[in-house]
Amino acid sequence: MSTGRFRTIAGTSEGIYRELSSKFIARAFPIADEAEFRSIADRFGNEHPSSRHVCYAWILGEAGDHQRANDDGEPSGTAGLPILRRIRSLGLTYCGVAVVRYFGGTLLGKPGLIHAYGESARLALDAANIVEHVVMERAVIECGYDRFDGMKSEVLVHGGRITESVFAARCTATIEVPKGTLAELLPKWTLLGISAKPQ
Repeated sequence: MSTGRFRTIAGTSEGIYRELSSKFIARAFPIADEAEFRSIADRFGNEHPSSRHVCYAWILGEAGDHQRANDDGEPSGTAGLPILRRIRSLGLTYCGVAVVRYFGGTLLGKPGLIHAYGESARLALDAANIVEHVVMERAVIECGYDRFDGMKSEVLVHGGRITESVFAARCTATIEVPKGTLAELLPKWTLLGISAKPQ
């Protein structure tokens, strides 16, 4: 994952995997933070009150550097980590997967559990629509009327947008541009009398 773009999923998706008599239902969903993950995972668990476990993994951060996995009572490393590996394998972030298990009476053993949790997560993620997001940075721009149209054109050419503008003695605009663009534009803008305050 680059620092200027990241991949996540567009919405919620599910996958169902059966191993012997056990049933695994996985739900994948986009998340903004850990609190949102907990809220969604709790609701998912409440939808399946008779399931034995609600195991999960999530990844957060533009570079995918915040990660967590939980086995929820399954043998250590047999549930959360296989789920986490599936999310990692697709290069996703801001994404969580929770898996409920209905026990069918036959023990699967550690290899069986690792396979089942990983497969259920894979099925849910395979059903998801993966999207790429550009990381944006924001700044407040101030310039004379004679520079506004040129500044606006450069913002648009670089894939940015103006979210707010005020025209008084001078022009003030709040802009959003792809991360790293400001560093490229600021030296030139300074020479033209355009000031920019990153937010």
